[in-house]
Amino acid sequence: MGPLSWAVALVPLLLGATLALTVLAARSTPLPGDAAILRWGQGLPFPGEGLSQGVRAITGTQAVLATGAVLALLLGLVGRRLEALVLLAGLVLLPLLQSGIKELVDRPRPGPPWSELRGGFSSPSFPAGHVMSPTALYGYLLWLAAAARVPTPWRWPLGLWSALLLLGAGPPNVWLGVHWPSDVLGGWGWGLLLALALAATVEVLAPRGLPRAGPGAKLRAWRGIRPKRTHP
Repeated sequence: MGPLSWAVALVPLLLGATLALTVLAARSTPLPGDAAILRWGQGLPFPGEGLSQGVRAITGTQAVLATGAVLALLLGLVGRRLEALVLLAGLVLLPLLQSGIKELVDRPRPGPPWSELRGGFSSPSFPAGHVMSPTALYGYLLWLAAAARVPTPWRWPLGLWSALLLLGAGPPNVWLGVHWPSDVLGGWGWGLLLALALAATVEVLAPRGLPRAGPGAKLRAWRGIRPKRTHP
């Protein structure tokens, strides 16, 4: 059972928990524990304003869409066309899904008396867009790296960077007081669901039993020409 199979097996649990959290966020603000965790998080010296603003700058939806488009182009150039096309489809779906959930839930942002507002915002609070967007993109890229669906030199750098942003996208939004902790959980939940959907799409559409070779080998296989074997 591969990593994706284990992840897909947990999708019903993840979907149920995310939907339940979404309904609760639409009905009540703040949720139990939200205010206490928010005050505690804002009292910590880390991550601080500089790092928090830096993380938000590279995890905003527009930045994620631009980064994803560049990576899709690079994937296409190295012959990973299916992975690139699925990524582009995800980039189209991401802002539509995110804005739709935000408008449906229409949750107010935190602020006095619950927290000190240290950053700006322009949309409803749930889910946290600065968490959902990078989770969807970098969750998919992390799977590509783990499943060896990117060139070998990319795998460790791409995997580590993706994991770092997945984990690091949430705390700055709480420290700055622009999101409730449950907004961050919702961003992780919806982002992971989208990333898993993209990964599953690649698995379903990918050819089975074909060698992952260069353009010359693919052309020979299409023509029915077998490569010559060399004997010692």
